[in-house]
Amino acid sequence: MVEYKQFYTELDVSVKLSNSIEATNPERCLELSAGEGALITAILDKYPKISVTAVDIDNKNSCILESKFRGIEVICGDSTSSEVCESITDESYDVALCNPPFKNIPTSDFIDSVVNAMVGRNKKSKHIRAEIVFLLINLKKLKPLGELAIILPDMFFTSLNYLWLRKYLISNFSLMKIIECEHNSFKKTEAKTHIYHIIKKRPEGFSLIDFCSGNECSKISYDEFISNENNSGISKEFDDKFFLFRGKLSGKDCKLSGLPYFHTTSFNSITYFPDPKVREFDRCAIEGDILIARVGTRVVGKTFIYNSTPALISDCIFCLRIENVKLREFFLMRWNADKGDWLFKNAKGTCAKNISLTAFRDYIRNVLMLFYSKQKIG
Repeated sequence: MVEYKQFYTELDVSVKLSNSIEATNPERCLELSAGEGALITAILDKYPKISVTAVDIDNKNSCILESKFRGIEVICGDSTSSEVCESITDESYDVALCNPPFKNIPTSDFIDSVVNAMVGRNKKSKHIRAEIVFLLINLKKLKPLGELAIILPDMFFTSLNYLWLRKYLISNFSLMKIIECEHNSFKKTEAKTHIYHIIKKRPEGFSLIDFCSGNECSKISYDEFISNENNSGISKEFDDKFFLFRGKLSGKDCKLSGLPYFHTTSFNSITYFPDPKVREFDRCAIEGDILIARVGTRVVGKTFIYNSTPALISDCIFCLRIENVKLREFFLMRWNADKGDWLFKNAKGTCAKNISLTAFRDYIRNVLMLFYSKQKIG
């Protein structure tokens, strides 16, 4: 249900999750975000005698589960609440399957206590990703040597912001396999996702993770998993040749400012008027800047050469400033040629496609290296 950011699991993905489980005769299975029971169907097909506890926040789904599966325990409630979590005994399940909601949720004293106890992070904030909370609670409820198969958005595999989470996982558990789900694996979202198969035991010595994408499987080391985007090895030699930044204000705040601004809606209808107050802002677009839509499934990657008076840019826009005219033209030529393939590989997002500043900066660095290598050859 989109209301709860629950993107229900398709049959083929459900089968992949259940097939990840290696246990011979598991007795108990936990499903903390059960939806209409796709994962339960898959695990019961594999283990007909397994006892299942299913939790869902939606009363309608809970009724569906009770009528669809005879003999399973159904709990209607919020899996991230102390009431529900404390009603489920720790370390009592052999198997856990989960397709958690993809969203930010408000933190609570209980959630903070779970994160602190398991990960040792005392950093307090108003919100946390629901996927992290579901991941930790599942691991908390598994028996030693229990197995978890969970679906997580791509950000947890690639983003520098979740380096700490990847380190935590491989330091405390055996991460056996990561399966990249095909594009559009879930209805009503274009999220790029991965299935993680985790065993609740500490890793033994030098370990490798099976990584599967499509029909191809390879092995990656724990170090490669941790530093996925951190150590790109791309030269920063020409970083002084460009300036890249993201707008600071939301589209709404830009509009309320009463000043000229550029937002994702500006690609189709552009009106500007000069206003000296724009100069008071430290980050605004000026003539010659390259503006790129960084977010929005229909507009991500759209590019515009700004040729008017200074204007604010929204936080949905990247602004690239290259003063060398020949270098700017070379970049635009390469970007026009590479954009489709690059966006296919690098645009992420659970609800709306977006590109990260880190990934786009690395692309720019590669283009600049190519430009100056051609200059040397010439």
